[in-house]
Amino acid sequence: MKRFASVLFTLALGAGLSGAAAADETKAPSKKPAAKSDWKILAAPDVKFVDVEGMKGAQAAALWGDMKKGAHGTFIKWPSGFDTGWHRHSHLVRVVVVQGTLTIEPEGQAARDLGAGSYFVDPANSRHRTGCKAGGTECVFFITQSAAFDMVPDEKK
Repeated sequence: MKRFASVLFTLALGAGLSGAAAADETKAPSKKPAAKSDWKILAAPDVKFVDVEGMKGAQAAALWGDMKKGAHGTFIKWPSGFDTGWHRHSHLVRVVVVQGTLTIEPEGQAARDLGAGSYFVDPANSRHRTGCKAGGTECVFFITQSAAFDMVPDEKK
């Protein structure tokens, strides 16, 4: 009999709790302010490219930050046949190729062709040359840095 009473008590308690939960669901929603959204969504047609000063033919579209001032994530676009010449950057650059065939030639290594989906890290002060393979489509690649972008020409060979 004690066991039966215990089961009845448990069932009654459960029914009471589920009834309380159901009553809570019928109450009006609270008037808490909506949380601030940090979403930033850009469809491809909304990404706006602008000419890069000092790099004729190159264009950039910042997704976050400002490549002239500090940390940033930026799309870069080069026409087919574009060549930077030998240069280096003061800060590490991470690169993902999105479109076209990017060419990269680190000093002391053979030049490589990198298609869409390819990735490389350009260490700070590493002498190299980059370009967009001639005869193909324009190159679009994404770079990210924790500091402002610079390009220091170095034509000594």
